[in-house]
Amino acid sequence: MKFLLSTLLILSIYSIDLYAKSKHILILQSYNKGLVWTDNISKGIEDTLLLQKNHYELTTEYMDTKKINSKEYIDSLYQLFAMKMKKQTFDAIIVADNEAVEFALEYEKTLFKNTPMVFCGIDKRDPGLDINIILKKNIPLILESKEIKINMNFISKILPNLKELYIINDYTGASVLVNHTYEKEAEELEKKGIKTVLNFDGNLEKITEDIKNLPKNSAVLFGSLFRDKYGNYIPYYEVNKVLTSSKVPLFSVSDSHFGKGVIGGYLLRGYELGEAAAKETIKILEKDSTPSKNPIIVPSQWAFDYKIAQKYHINMSKIPKESIIINLPKSFFERNRKIVEYAFILFPFLLISLIFAVINNYQKYRLSQKLKAQSELQEVLLDNIHSSIFWIDNQDRVKGCNSSFCNLLKLSQEEIIGKEICKIFFDLCNLPIKKSLQQLKETEFTYEDKIYRLRSQIFLDNKGENGGIVSIITDITEKKQFEANMQFIVQQSKLSEVGEMLSAIVHQWKNPLVELSAVAHKMMYYDKKKKLTSDNIKEFYNNIMTQTIYMSETIDGFRDFIKPSNKPKTFNVDTGLKEVLMLLSHSLKYSHIELDYVNNSKEYCFAYGYPNEFKQVIVSIINNARDAVVEAKDSTPSLTGKIVLTLYKNSDNIELFIEDNGKGIEDEIRDKIFNPFFSTKNSGDGFGLYMAKLIIENKMQGKINILPSEKCTKFCISIPISESIN
Repeated sequence: MKFLLSTLLILSIYSIDLYAKSKHILILQSYNKGLVWTDNISKGIEDTLLLQKNHYELTTEYMDTKKINSKEYIDSLYQLFAMKMKKQTFDAIIVADNEAVEFALEYEKTLFKNTPMVFCGIDKRDPGLDINIILKKNIPLILESKEIKINMNFISKILPNLKELYIINDYTGASVLVNHTYEKEAEELEKKGIKTVLNFDGNLEKITEDIKNLPKNSAVLFGSLFRDKYGNYIPYYEVNKVLTSSKVPLFSVSDSHFGKGVIGGYLLRGYELGEAAAKETIKILEKDSTPSKNPIIVPSQWAFDYKIAQKYHINMSKIPKESIIINLPKSFFERNRKIVEYAFILFPFLLISLIFAVINNYQKYRLSQKLKAQSELQEVLLDNIHSSIFWIDNQDRVKGCNSSFCNLLKLSQEEIIGKEICKIFFDLCNLPIKKSLQQLKETEFTYEDKIYRLRSQIFLDNKGENGGIVSIITDITEKKQFEANMQFIVQQSKLSEVGEMLSAIVHQWKNPLVELSAVAHKMMYYDKKKKLTSDNIKEFYNNIMTQTIYMSETIDGFRDFIKPSNKPKTFNVDTGLKEVLMLLSHSLKYSHIELDYVNNSKEYCFAYGYPNEFKQVIVSIINNARDAVVEAKDSTPSLTGKIVLTLYKNSDNIELFIEDNGKGIEDEIRDKIFNPFFSTKNSGDGFGLYMAKLIIENKMQGKINILPSEKCTKFCISIPISESIN
């Protein structure tokens, strides 16, 4: 129960801390949710903020001005926001489109005092407000580029036989600001002989009828349509229903209906506006760069719906190369995905089956050839192999062998072949060894004072069936002796460090022994004075146990150090280093040498090898470093001796650097330092660093080097990382 409460407390503190560090951003939208343009701006903002390492909390408010935009409504919105702002504050505000920008500017001091803002969704040519006022307030401004002229010229080029262009826009909000641009560009098309019809009234029934009755070689350019001239709101789905009913090519200046019946064009993209606004907001909140002082213009993008373009026979080769194209025709792979997937699944099995069939036939052929040349094979190949080889059938009868096997048993081939293996090789047929032979397991056994390794494998007869077992017996006596000698050498090398370790233990035990002596005298004094109370006894007991536990841990560490590691295993390098440093700390302090250990790994450092031999390597190097520092201090008394150990964990290995500020190693002997019997000390045996290299590189498959350094000695030890901690 206590653990559960502690966990909940920690989680709550963490969540509070995370919330405290997060930034709260208000998105103030001019229009309503569900409007594609508005939703795209919000999505651009959200996606950009999600990619950041810091947490941002978003709140979105919709002014809904496409449906209603009277002064009374705006006043009511102000009252509503005033109530909301009493209960919450924001670190930044992103304001989208003209109505919200005008609202934010008017009530900046009362609603959003001292809150940084970013404006977006203002047309660069027809902003509808004084941009200089915004720039003087140092508010970052993201301008949209509604390219009416480019779209109208593109339509006239992509449709060379164009006779009439029907243009749809309304009188709401920012739409009314660009109507004069439609009128101006319409006059230019009229000069080219292209009739233009402008419908800004928002009468959906008339627009439907007009589009239905458009003559051949006509096209429609859609701007925006939210309210009719009487102020009645027109739902998005009704507008889209009219657009999709068009029998002539339909283009647009924004992406609000892109992918829903519109061919495309040079489209204003709400997503890119939101993305740019979010980036400027991040600059303000994180203060990692300065927000832009000049307006940022987000250009329109060429985008087309391939499926709709094909419907009206639009020549796609004439569209700009950088265009975004959706609904491209499916490739053969996409149209036949399931068939291709099944083919890919079945083909490997068919191929593998074919390969196995070919291999099987080839093996049968090879086996028949081998059986014909069996006698030659025995003479040329098997008889020249030092290992003893024999093969038996399924009734344990010897079918063949090489001369080495005959020498092992001291019998001729005539005395061996055809006999049961257990009747001629008694030692091989004790229960454990015979079981290993039958189960094809590798095993070791002793025969006539020598150690052998037995390895077995099934062989096939001329029918490709199980013909029996072929076995190889290898003499590994010398190898075993070498491994035993090597372990003895490692242990002998370790004993050269034992004296140093015992000296360290003596220094470590002095203080606790003095403390125990003082406790004993104090107890005797209290007893004589009749002052010994139960509290005193408890205090004395605690002091005695503290010192004895400390002494016991010292002895345990020393015992672990001198005990050899018989088998490799996974061990924590950081823990091993700390155990070594605990044993050597007093010896280094006695020599007035500072010892620093830094573990730069944030995770556990597990390696696979021989932990005690690894400790031996570290002890040997640190003792050498200590001697070098002491020698340097003799010539420079003011020198502050220092030894630094630094541990790193990489993706596939663990690196340990050991550096001292002693006398250093001369260049001419640097390449000899790991040679056996080479030493720069008068009393050295030249075996410590040789064993270190042997342990790290031969036994643990690592690497040990001396790095170049002008005034100090720096060792680098690299050992493979363990794949698991079990």
